[in-house]
Amino acid sequence: MHGSQPVSIRTTANFAHSLHRGFRVPNHYSAKDPDDLKTLGSREYIVVHNARLLDPSPTLHSHGFQLVIAPTKLDLLDNDVVRNDFYPECRDLLKRVTGCDEVRGGGHEYRNGFGGETGRRGVKPTPNGSGGAYAQGIHADMSPAVEEGFRRIVPDSRHFESINIWRSAIPETVRMMPLAVCDMRSVRIDDIVFGDGQNTGNIKQYTKVVDQRLIHGPHQRWYYFPDMTPDEVLLFRQYDTRQEILNLRTVFHTAVADPNTREDAPMRSTIEVRMQAVYGEDTDREARTARFKAAIPTHYRDGRVCNWWSGPIEGYMPPTQSGSV
Repeated sequence: MHGSQPVSIRTTANFAHSLHRGFRVPNHYSAKDPDDLKTLGSREYIVVHNARLLDPSPTLHSHGFQLVIAPTKLDLLDNDVVRNDFYPECRDLLKRVTGCDEVRGGGHEYRNGFGGETGRRGVKPTPNGSGGAYAQGIHADMSPAVEEGFRRIVPDSRHFESINIWRSAIPETVRMMPLAVCDMRSVRIDDIVFGDGQNTGNIKQYTKVVDQRLIHGPHQRWYYFPDMTPDEVLLFRQYDTRQEILNLRTVFHTAVADPNTREDAPMRSTIEVRMQAVYGEDTDREARTARFKAAIPTHYRDGRVCNWWSGPIEGYMPPTQSGSV
């Protein structure tokens, strides 16, 4: 222990199955056979190190993630306040931390419970209708497939870095299901697979995205920031067009169960805002985008062509929320 905090914790996390290396990973909507769902993931033990003990402290540039102090007096459960007042705070924060030319875009989600559970531990309705469940599968939300859609945000051939701004949504310390982040330098390119993902921003209708998953490897180095206070913010990279090397473009992350969490610990209520830090000219944008996107497999392991790129999910069934009607 370091003071009252552990040096590390041992827990489990959900990885992609190595069977899908080199192929697109389906989900329960796109899998052809229900038995295919049994091979989608692999639950493995991982050691998650206390990032507060790193010296020097990790940064967006060095590790892909960074903890900063950014107090706010705003009500982050008021959706209008978030968009009108908190977004400007986030833009100022990103400009200060990254030194970017400007910050564009903006979208946010809330997390407040366990998907599939009811009662105190279940997901509660969120202020903006986002899904609300703790994300318990290792992933990176974005891939080169997002670039076409982002041209409405960054239309002028500029490089951009999409960054997640993650913090408590209420004036309480985060004591349950902390976010674990993987040092991007410890990920090998062949650890990464692309999957049929879901944008959970609107619980009434999730949409298709192509995300990235991680196959387990003992070389991967995981970190967390225990007991994040309401004044602390975790920044981590979601996608960076400046990075030619695949594993340096994003930070894989997941919520994990901390074995030191008390039984009566309050449910974690967090908000995550995604924005784009905009940098200099992307002088080779068309060729670079095509090169990046070419790395995404177009076939599943069973030989089927994958048509999961964007748009609403056909046959979508909203998850049940605790307290919903």
